[in-house]
Amino acid sequence: MSLPPTELLHRFGLSAPELVAETTRAIVWRVRQQTGTQAALKYYPAGHMGNETSGLAYLERVEGAGAVRVFARSTDAVVMEWLQGPSLGELARTQGAEAADHRLAEVAARLFAAEVSADGLLSVAEIMAPLRDACFTALEAREAQNIAWACLDQMQRGAVESVALHGDLHHDNIIHTAQGLRAFDAKGLAGPRAYELANAFRHPRGCRAFAADAQVIRDRAITWGRVAGCGAQEQLNWAIAKLLLSMLWSGQEAPEERALLRQMLRVAEKGLPD
Repeated sequence: MSLPPTELLHRFGLSAPELVAETTRAIVWRVRQQTGTQAALKYYPAGHMGNETSGLAYLERVEGAGAVRVFARSTDAVVMEWLQGPSLGELARTQGAEAADHRLAEVAARLFAAEVSADGLLSVAEIMAPLRDACFTALEAREAQNIAWACLDQMQRGAVESVALHGDLHHDNIIHTAQGLRAFDAKGLAGPRAYELANAFRHPRGCRAFAADAQVIRDRAITWGRVAGCGAQEQLNWAIAKLLLSMLWSGQEAPEERALLRQMLRVAEKGLPD
């Protein structure tokens, strides 16, 4: 579909659509609003947004505080701020990943500071529940499963506060625009603060050697844990649990993921500040 339905353009007062991306779930165009500013129009031909609904609800609540702005939406479409610029992942790959790590932490801090409601957002406990009955063959994966169980138990006992989270905050989901850093592609989750940057331990894409370095893992756990308001050990435990969950979702225990998991477990075994 090269052009959006005419009715869709009229509904939101949009014009000049340019096709940007098309997947099995949604189609994205760059469009012009009545004010003359550019925007992104995302259309869901199935008539609903599926599991992206929670992410859009989160972005609406944040209202641009470190994330893309949502201008309008209906059941089958959303109009968002057009983000122009390189991703933090691109900057990491071309200019160095350490600086990108610090900027990622800045975005996380801004999102936490927004203190938006977590009501109605998908629970981290729900998406991690399949780890309880998962069967892994690799020794390091089975060891990590014990850590994941402990993280889940913490949530279910109410030992950690559940807050609103972007849910997939990493370098390639942040754009460096002329107006500043903007996160996008939110999952919209309710869970512990330590989960927010847990997936970022696997990133940026194309910087696997950097991410797997023991000192980098340690520094990230300390710095990102400080942003999340928790100890480095707790932050790393959630990163280990999230990596295991990603392995479960992919349906494979890939060698590179296992190598990163082993390194993370080694750092955790040596101990980190509370």
